[in-house]
Amino acid sequence: MKSKLAVMVALACASSQVFAVEPQSIQTGSGFDITPLLTTGMKFDDNITSSSANEIDSWILTVVPSVKAVLDDGVSKTEFSAAVFNGTYLDSSDDNFTDTMLGALFDTQLSEQGKFNAKADFVWGHEDRGTGITEGLSNDQDEPTRFNNQTVSGYYEYGAKAAPARVRFGAKYFNKAYMNQREVTQFRDYDSILGGVNFYYDTLSGTTAVLESSVEDTSYDFVDPTAPRDSKDSNLKVGAEWQISALTSGEAKIGYQKKDFDDNARDDFSGVSWIMNANWSPLSYSVFNVGTGRKAKDPLQGGDYIKETTYMLGWTHNWSQTTQTNLSYNRMEEDYVGIARKDENDSYTASVKYAFRRFVDVTLFTTVTDKTSSVQGIEFDRNITGVSFDFSL
Repeated sequence: MKSKLAVMVALACASSQVFAVEPQSIQTGSGFDITPLLTTGMKFDDNITSSSANEIDSWILTVVPSVKAVLDDGVSKTEFSAAVFNGTYLDSSDDNFTDTMLGALFDTQLSEQGKFNAKADFVWGHEDRGTGITEGLSNDQDEPTRFNNQTVSGYYEYGAKAAPARVRFGAKYFNKAYMNQREVTQFRDYDSILGGVNFYYDTLSGTTAVLESSVEDTSYDFVDPTAPRDSKDSNLKVGAEWQISALTSGEAKIGYQKKDFDDNARDDFSGVSWIMNANWSPLSYSVFNVGTGRKAKDPLQGGDYIKETTYMLGWTHNWSQTTQTNLSYNRMEEDYVGIARKDENDSYTASVKYAFRRFVDVTLFTTVTDKTSSVQGIEFDRNITGVSFDFSL
């Protein structure tokens, strides 16, 4: 662990002189600006299956081509995006993957008082062996877990830009279906529908008071043998969002969450939930981030629900116009209800970005993960170190 932390400090202190990346777009006759990007790299992972014993390591080649098309006339914005994520494990071909993402966004100012936004995302993705639904089961799996999900969301906001008060009516549909490992995954396919109303009131000090309310109904495709998991999740939060100056911005909201299961055999949740994210920039080229959150969520494995608490610290610093370093720490505490299990996950990340040319970025990075659990076989240590390249036109 000490050697990895030494690498992190070395990366954070590195600096050099190059040009800043400024991706160029292709302007078409239809008005769309098309921006292609390519990210590729090589990294070494000393525990590719997040195993507590008999770890497997491998070098991994990653290739991520992506493209975004944007049409913006100042009143309406239309955006399409697509990306392919490919990973080739040089020492464990069973873990190779190819993920795909498609997205679309439409945002328009309907009138002086009305704004409409609609978004759709489609993902054909994977979970590494030993993560997500196969956590602690990597020795029993011979390939990554594949899934697809669809998210369609939108909102209508009423309130003139010059008026202090606004109200937003929103809705979201989400669907997730696993494609393999069905002996493990068949009871975790689900759909959810969310509806909500938010109220905003802008003050003269750069702060917006916020009242958020939502209800989400979740239905699973197959009945879990331990008990049905269908539930209704209600949330009410009050707080503020702020952009006081170039020095500080963020959000802080606290409220009440109530999760009711359709089946009485499962324990319901009711309690305090919160979210807080704050950015502080004492200098124009240096930003500190802090965040925390708490909520109840559905588990991928056993139990009725998880009480999840998260903490985050980060620091981004531009040593010059062309060189940037990042340090971050993330902690997740998970307290399972319905089974005897408590997990703690600590992750440390450091990176230095070298803008080699206007159209090329080079990033050195390392991530150290340490997970502990009251359940044997869940805990693991995982270290990833690598280099990536971003190419644009």
